[in-house]
Amino acid sequence: MPAATVYTCRVTNWSMFGINVSLLASQCIYFWIADGAWWAVSIVAASLLLNLAMSVLAISQRVTASPAGLAVSLGPFGIPRVRMARTNITHAEQILSTMQLPSTPGVFRRGTRGWFLLPKLGPALRLRLASGRTVTVSMPEPAAAMRAMGIAP
Repeated sequence: MPAATVYTCRVTNWSMFGINVSLLASQCIYFWIADGAWWAVSIVAASLLLNLAMSVLAISQRVTASPAGLAVSLGPFGIPRVRMARTNITHAEQILSTMQLPSTPGVFRRGTRGWFLLPKLGPALRLRLASGRTVTVSMPEPAAAMRAMGIAP
């Protein structure tokens, strides 16, 4: 019996994280310098912490492709995790994600275009699921992931 092939990669965008942290730091410094009401500062601090948590989740992802399907773990702790069974994938194609998609780095949903898990722009794998949904996942070698899932590139 042949051994199963598994493709694993991690995609991280440290420059995006640096930009987010510097923007959050500048806002914190502004509110420390400005003499505002304590409740306004607490609301801004809570929103800044939420923004920081979201940026940490959006800058890194681990992708694992195997004959069972595709699994994408977001953030440094691998939570949340998205799994797509191979039986639910009806079509797969390699694309080059650019700013003209339209998309930007991050994790988001665009109406009829589906879900985008793109910490970095560049090579990506677009999957169409049996439910009709579309998921686009950033990875360095989409063809290797397709071969690991048993889909001819």
